[in-house]
Amino acid sequence: MTSTFFIKSSKGDSKHIKRKVLLLGDGAVGKTSLIKKFVLDKFDDKYIATIGTKVTKKELEIKNNGESIYLTLMIWDVLGQKGFKGIQSASFKGADGVIFVCDFTRKDTFDSLEEYWLPILGERGANIKKVFVANKSDLEANAKFSLAELYELASKHSSDAYSSSAKTGENVEELFMSLGKTLIGVEQVEDEDEEEAIDLENLPDELDVVEATDRVVKDFCNVYGDMELAMPVIRNQFKKAGVDIRNPSKQGLLKVIDMLADVERDFRGEREVRENRTKRRLLVKKVKE
Repeated sequence: MTSTFFIKSSKGDSKHIKRKVLLLGDGAVGKTSLIKKFVLDKFDDKYIATIGTKVTKKELEIKNNGESIYLTLMIWDVLGQKGFKGIQSASFKGADGVIFVCDFTRKDTFDSLEEYWLPILGERGANIKKVFVANKSDLEANAKFSLAELYELASKHSSDAYSSSAKTGENVEELFMSLGKTLIGVEQVEDEDEEEAIDLENLPDELDVVEATDRVVKDFCNVYGDMELAMPVIRNQFKKAGVDIRNPSKQGLLKVIDMLADVERDFRGEREVRENRTKRRLLVKKVKE
């Protein structure tokens, strides 16, 4: 590892910057492992689905024209399962950089970058710095697409591209540090707040259980008031309920809804808690069998 961990400087003229970085890509491409390798220099090949988002902080000292700049990266590991567009898009607010991750051994994860992840980022992504990464280069013998294809995609967005391995550490440091150096000169732009509440009158006649789960989680985040703080609470309730975010059931989701209502009683009045629980359960009623 060559990065320098953050140390408070005694010099009053030192520059301190905080930037928000998203990791986007399908499930099991290695986003969580890349973050763990970069932040802790550890690799774990056990796959754990990320529920909503997980936020990790990495503090660095970067030299820029002889000046020490202390950069705090807030790294958001975003749920990779398709269908959770509400949760995923809510995490984009205030993002300064995006690392798009695909898996060298799965061509569908590469295709998803153009077919799913770039479109849902949409206009928000116009001014966001991007890096494209093909992970699991240690399994190069099983590659299903070429690095040249990744470079071609990245060039369309005037971005850098890397092959990487969370297992061996190949280019992990480089891709994060490259993005970090780019973000030093980027001015932060606050996104406008969006209406997040569930609109029961304009829901489709039928939802699938993933769409319903997406809306329930997003609604709880809105009530909680801070997505970054709400997500650990949500993860805990899913775990307690024994519900798999990758394959939720109607009954499992109803159990989570009741448990979230219990949490809300700590910071909301009973009437509002009942109303929130009722509207979320009405969502589940629209789930097709």
